[in-house]
Amino acid sequence: MNILFIEMEHQNLQFMKKLVEDGHTVYTQQHQNPNYLKSFGINSITDLPYFHQWTPEEVEYQTHNLNTTPKNTFETFLKVLEKYKIDLVINTFPSFNKLIHEKDWGVEIITCSPDAIKLETEKLFARKFAHHCGIKLPKMLQSGNNHYTDLSLQDLPSKFIVKPQIRWIRAWVVPDKKMFDSLPNEQRLWKSPYPIEYFCEEFIEGLETNISYIMSDGKWSFTFSEHCDESNAKLAIVGEGPHAWYVNTTVEQLTPEVDKMVRDNVVDYLDSAAKLGGTYEGSITQMLGKDGELYFLENNCRPYVQNTFPLPLGGNEYLDAFRNNPQKIGDCFTGKKFPKLVFQGKTAFRPNSECKYPFHLHDKYNIAEPTSVEIIDGEYIAQNGAVIIVFEDEINMDFVNEVEKESELKAYWGN
Repeated sequence: MNILFIEMEHQNLQFMKKLVEDGHTVYTQQHQNPNYLKSFGINSITDLPYFHQWTPEEVEYQTHNLNTTPKNTFETFLKVLEKYKIDLVINTFPSFNKLIHEKDWGVEIITCSPDAIKLETEKLFARKFAHHCGIKLPKMLQSGNNHYTDLSLQDLPSKFIVKPQIRWIRAWVVPDKKMFDSLPNEQRLWKSPYPIEYFCEEFIEGLETNISYIMSDGKWSFTFSEHCDESNAKLAIVGEGPHAWYVNTTVEQLTPEVDKMVRDNVVDYLDSAAKLGGTYEGSITQMLGKDGELYFLENNCRPYVQNTFPLPLGGNEYLDAFRNNPQKIGDCFTGKKFPKLVFQGKTAFRPNSECKYPFHLHDKYNIAEPTSVEIIDGEYIAQNGAVIIVFEDEINMDFVNEVEKESELKAYWGN
């Protein structure tokens, strides 16, 4: 088949690689690293505008018109389907979801349903859905229709979280409201020409947990769980916004006891989400508070950005299970561990942060290849000065030591 992936930043590398190995022609509209993708036989196309190449006007249109794509994408998408003779589209980019459901495009499309995608893109709806399913929520401290004029710091605690109500833009952790109060309006929260509807939540101290799952048109299965501390990446920093989720982030395995708690707490939630339809991969984030209770934070109805997770099956087998039998994928994770480790330079995700990456070590140690790498003049380059590595069973310290010896990247252990 000719298969087109519509994705955010590097969500499906291992999936695309396995499909190529099974004889499919694979395209992606993600074209930040075309040479690297081509080394796996994946075709990076520029016909569809990748969101990093959207103009400021297109970004404003997307935000103001509630999580959709720029105006001309409808015609462009139709031309791409015809030009590349696409048989199957796999969409993991929430902003494309609305367009995909506007008509019958004449090809099979794997994506979220219009209702299911709101579990990610509309955070107020997500809160209400979780509450309906019996999951505890952080206290809502304040809400308003204009993040520039309505946000009142007077009654807020020193540390809190700000989220958009109905727009698909990221949340902010405000670590110190005095620092926040000193910022000019244009540096507060989202830099948008439009007022953003918002709400503030209490910041729950505790253990941040993720439980991932596969949803397949009414059927679902768990895959893996982990403790992922993104709090440093989401901090509202003076003069900057939050960073990419993996900068200054640690990822650890959950204990068996916490893993069971995390899974049991979302069974009713996923049963209810299954009734909304759609086929997609997702992950639910909960905070295990110091009071021993689990609190719902968010549900991402898509793979991780910078997803380097190795596929447990071949391309055709995984695709069939993804469509029809998610439990088959879930069974591949039972009793296994997949620890992650972030490697980053001192200037990760800032201008001029690129550095050489010792890619040959992946063949030497048989470790799944990372994303966010490009091949420039024959050299493998970590484009953002950071990569995420997924190991099987345990972290390979020989690999870690050699990466640190041969590059500017250092393993981030939380320090």
